[in-house]
Amino acid sequence: MKLLIFDVGDAACSLISSPNQYGLMVDCGSNGDKGNPIDIINGQNMKEWLNLKPYVESNGVSYSLGLLHITHPDDDHVRNAKRIQEELTPYLVEKRKSEEFPDSDTINQDYIKKIDKAYRGTNPETINWGFDVNLSFQIPMNTVTSDENLKKKVRNNSSIVRLVEYNGIKILFGGDLETSGWEWLIANNADFVNTIKKGVNIYVAPHHGHKSAYCGELFELIGNVDVVIHSKGSEASKDGTDVSTSYSEHCDGVKYLGANDGEHYLGKVLTTRSNGLIVIRIEDGAYYITTQKASSNHEKFEKTT
Repeated sequence: MKLLIFDVGDAACSLISSPNQYGLMVDCGSNGDKGNPIDIINGQNMKEWLNLKPYVESNGVSYSLGLLHITHPDDDHVRNAKRIQEELTPYLVEKRKSEEFPDSDTINQDYIKKIDKAYRGTNPETINWGFDVNLSFQIPMNTVTSDENLKKKVRNNSSIVRLVEYNGIKILFGGDLETSGWEWLIANNADFVNTIKKGVNIYVAPHHGHKSAYCGELFELIGNVDVVIHSKGSEASKDGTDVSTSYSEHCDGVKYLGANDGEHYLGKVLTTRSNGLIVIRIEDGAYYITTQKASSNHEKFEKTT
């Protein structure tokens, strides 16, 4: 299994090449100042490494992506929708319908036309991903729009979170779920609680690392993770930002390779702003991380004898 977490500025986009080589994309954000995820995926070396195969349904129609998972339709999570639909057409889309949102008229129009309106109903064929676990969790929309705490951030708290596991390595994608959303899931969704109590290795933190999405109660259930990944600044405290500096308290840390200098580093929190593109390979019960560059506040890994 392989995972790319793209450097798309303050947007969000990740791609999994599943154990059976089908593509699962979580969100489809992009940033004009950064490389477009589609161009990166289609680069010769990356294309060969990912080795994605299309999903071909029984009538012979081929789809480049097996599934596009839209956590929620904020612009920074969907603004690449047109190119995704036209160049990496997904077979399945997991999302909420745009009309469920009180402010549906403000949702990205390319996303509505190319993804939301184009994918309605269910497809009959099930993709054999090869994951050991592949689950998603969400708060009912009528609860999001009526609960006094949740409705303060309807879009964020509508986020559909996803957990995948392969070879004992578990990855949790948080979308933009706010603290109140995590607290609701913990209090009301027993399946979610039982799943995360088994632990998480890699936590793709919600809302780009903002304090408003940090949930201490979540870590009380999970315990420590190996590493947290988000798109904001480094784990070091920065004046004038609202990036949570609490995540590193719940991380054991990982060794990763900085591609810029070929050295290994130790880090608890990786960010696309500090590390660029983040590449993860999972096999034989272990995983290996390579980043485009090393974070300036991470120390080099020194072997001990």
